[in-house]
Amino acid sequence: MVAHLVRLKLLLLRNTLRRSPAALVGMGLGVLYGGGILVLVLVGLVALRFLPDLEPSRTALTLGGAFLVLAWAVVPVVAFGTDPTLDPNRFATFAVPERQLAIGLAAAGFIGLPGVATTLLVLATFVTWSRGVLPLLGAVVGGALALATCVLLSRVITAAASTLLSSRRGRDVVAVLGFVALVGLAPALSVGGSFELTLADLAGVTTVVGWTPLGWAWAAPADLAHGLLLTGLARLVLAGALVAALLLLWQRQLATAVHDPRSSARDAGATESGIGLLGRLPGTPLGAVAARSAVYWRRDPRLGFPALITTLFPAGLLFAWHLGGSELALVAMPLVSAYMLGWGQHNDVGYDSTAFWLHVASAVDGVSDRLGRLFPPAVLGTICLPVYAVLGAALGDRWDLLPATLGAGAALLLAGFGVASVTSALKQYPVPGPGESPFRTPPGGAGITLVVQAVVGLAVLLLALPAMAFGALAWFGHGWAAWVALPVGVAMGVAAAVVGVRVGARLFERRMPELLQDLVRVR
Repeated sequence: MVAHLVRLKLLLLRNTLRRSPAALVGMGLGVLYGGGILVLVLVGLVALRFLPDLEPSRTALTLGGAFLVLAWAVVPVVAFGTDPTLDPNRFATFAVPERQLAIGLAAAGFIGLPGVATTLLVLATFVTWSRGVLPLLGAVVGGALALATCVLLSRVITAAASTLLSSRRGRDVVAVLGFVALVGLAPALSVGGSFELTLADLAGVTTVVGWTPLGWAWAAPADLAHGLLLTGLARLVLAGALVAALLLLWQRQLATAVHDPRSSARDAGATESGIGLLGRLPGTPLGAVAARSAVYWRRDPRLGFPALITTLFPAGLLFAWHLGGSELALVAMPLVSAYMLGWGQHNDVGYDSTAFWLHVASAVDGVSDRLGRLFPPAVLGTICLPVYAVLGAALGDRWDLLPATLGAGAALLLAGFGVASVTSALKQYPVPGPGESPFRTPPGGAGITLVVQAVVGLAVLLLALPAMAFGALAWFGHGWAAWVALPVGVAMGVAAAVVGVRVGARLFERRMPELLQDLVRVR
C-alpha cells in the first residue's frame, strides 16, 4: 500500500505537468533557481569534510539542519499551502489500514522538489561525516530520522492548521496570531542584526539548538566524531522518539479525517437583516459587483486574511525604525502599503471559483466588473496611503518628503489596479476553493503562481518608476523633486489605471467563457 500511494503521487504529478505547461515552466524555473543554491550548499558540505577542525561542521550542520526542519514546518503553511492530491478525506470510503495510510502519505511527501533537495542534502552529510565509521553511521541514522521528521512535522502542522481554519473562530485566532507574529518579526530581526556573533557565540547557540527537537538528529554525528558515544546515541534515541510521536499524531489525525470526514467550512457566521451592502450601493452592475466584492473581503477568509496582512504589514516597519533609526523605513510604509494593495488584485477572478458563471450568465459589462472588483482595495488604499504617509512624515520629522511619498504611493496603487485589471481577465492560477482554508492550494499551482506574481510585480514597478525616481531624488536632498513626484505619480497612476481598466474590460468581455472554463478546470 505504501508503494502504491507513492506511485499514485508520482502519477498525479506527471499528469499535472502534462496538463499544465505553466506548472512545467514553474518547476523548471524552480529547478534552475533552487538548483544553483543547492549545488553551492552541496559543495560546501563536501568541503567541510576536508577541514581539520570539526567545529565548523558541527555548527553548520546543526544550525542549518534545524533551520531546514523549521522550514518544512512553516513554508508549506504560509507559502504554498497543504497538498491535497492525496487528501486523507478521499480515503474515507476505502478500507486502508491507518498505519499504512499514514506511512504512505508521509512517504508521498518526498515527491517534489523540496523532498528531492532535502534528500540530496542529507546524502551530502554522509560525505561530511565520512571521517570514521561511527560518525558515518550516525549521519546515516540521523539523516533518515531528520528526513522523517521534516515530512511528518510538515504533515502534522498543515493538518492542524487546516482544522483550525475550518471554523470562523479558528480563522479569527489565526488572524490575531498572524498579526502578532508579523508585528514581532521586524523587532526580532532588528535585535538579531544588532548583535555581532563571534565563533564562541555560535558554538553556544549550536549547543542549545543541538538539544532541541530541531537539532537532535543533526547534532548526533558531531558527538560521535568527537568520541562522545553516549551523547550521540542519546540524541539519536530522542530523534527516534520524536519521529515515533509525530507518526502517532499523524496517524490519529488521519483516523479522525477518515472516520469522520468533515466538509469544508461553510459557516455563514452571524446573520444580517436585509441585503447589506447590496441594498446600500447603487442598483447598477457596478454597484452590485462592488457590493459583492466588499462582502467577500469581509466574510471570506481567503480574502479577509490577506487583506488584514496587507493593511497591517507596513506597520511592522515602525519597529525597524524604532530600533535601527532608519528614516527609510518610515518612507517605505506608504509605498509598501500601496504596492501590496494594488498588486494583490491580480488574481481576483480566481477566488470566484465556479460562481463566476453568474457574471457570464448575466453578461455583466467589463468596465463594471473591473471597477467593482477594485472597490474594497480602493477604499483601503484611500485610508492606508495617506495615514502611513503622514505618520511616517510626523515620526521622522520629514514633512518635506510627504508629497513624494504620496505621489509614489499613488503611482504604485493605481498602476497595480491597472495591471491587475488586465491580468485578472487574462490568466488565473489555482487558489483555495470557497470555504477552504487559505493555506490550501490545488496541486500544480506553485509554478504558475510564482510566474504570474513576478510578472505583475515587475510591471507595476516599471509603471511607477518615474514617480519613484523623483521620490528618490527628493530623498537625496533635491526638494523640488518631491513636488514633481506628486503630480507625476498621480497622473501616471490614473493613466495606468484607466488604460488597464479599459484593456481589461475588453479582455474580460471577450474571454468570459474561457475564464469560466479555466476556473472549472483548476477546481
